[in-house]
Parts: sequence; structure tokens; C-alpha cells
Amino acid sequence: MIIKNIFYAILLGVGMAACLSQNDQNVEGATAGTAQLPVTEATDETITPTADQLRIAPGKVGFITIADDIEQMRQTIPVGFAIADTMLQQEGTQATAYIVRPEKEAKGILVEQQCTTGCKVWRLNVQSGKYKTAKGIGVGDTYENAKKQHPVNTVTLADGGLVAVAKDGGMSFVLDTSQIPANDRSRLTPETVPAATRIKAILIY
Repeated sequence: MIIKNIFYAILLGVGMAACLSQNDQNVEGATAGTAQLPVTEATDETITPTADQLRIAPGKVGFITIADDIEQMRQTIPVGFAIADTMLQQEGTQATAYIVRPEKEAKGILVEQQCTTGCKVWRLNVQSGKYKTAKGIGVGDTYENAKKQHPVNTVTLADGGLVAVAKDGGMSFVLDTSQIPANDRSRLTPETVPAATRIKAILIY
């Protein structure tokens, strides 16, 4: 059941990544036709984020952790960061998500939530190259470099996206397939993905 849930999270994330890539002129993370609410700036003064605030780690990106309370997260955004609400399409239903980014940066993290009695952080979709793992891997790096630092267990194709699942668990790399022939994608393995393929998003769940 745990494996099934992990793959569900990965596959859903790939579908969202495909939608997000079609809407680059808007704040990253909003699907086409969705309403974008105004960005709330933490301060008018530009403050450089610290390395810890931009660190990708197991179950965590910067100051946001999986299963964090959403309301508390919204109220404790550090100085130097901005947050905006956005709407996503999840299995045909609109769902609220949040874009957290360094001020003056166009991209950041898409924070997805699950709500029962309260809303919790469900998954973090890193879309900015400013964020790095402890081993220096981030969006824009090559698959070859990512695999060296974070060995890959599985490569999965779904909804037009290619995802490399790290052996560490709880982290996957969404790959740019623009240079890979469509007929070859379903046959790729961790060993046969072209080394120069770029990472276009990192999922933490």
C-alpha cells in the first residue's frame, strides 16, 4: 500500500508538471485557465535567502516540511520570501495550492495540500534552480549528475512526463523529454536515460 501511494503521488505530480510547463508566463504552478490571486510580499526590501532556506532534504524543502499545518505555514513565511495562492486541477477537481518563492524570483516551490479535518502539506514541487540538495543537485542539472549523487531506482512514464525515482525514497526527478524521441521514452531505464537530459522539477513527498 505504501508503494502504491508513492507511485500515485509521483504520477499525479508528473501530470501537474506537464500542465505547469504550458503556463510559464504566469506564476509557475498555476494551470491554464485558473485564477491567480495577488502575491503577498513579506517585505519591500530584498533579502537574500540562506542556504538552509533553499535546501532540498528528505521530507522537507527549506522551511516547509511534509505534513506541516497549512495555516501555520502561511503565517510563518520568513522575511525575504513571498507566498501566493493558486488553483490546480486534480483529477478533474479544482484544488488550492500555494506558491512559495524568494522575493524577486519568478519561480519557487509549489506546495500541494491534502485536507481532512485540517489541511496539511502533501507534496512539494520544486521548480526553481535556486533550491539544491545537500549534494548540490537542483532543477536544471543533468540526469547524469543527479544519478551520481542520488542513485535512481526506477524510471516511470505517465501523462507525457518522465520521472526518475531516487533510491533514497521520498524524492523524484521530473525530466525534460524534449530531446528524447516519443517512441523511446516508454523503454527507458535508469541506465538508458540520456545523460544530458535536464531536470525540470523535483518532487518531495
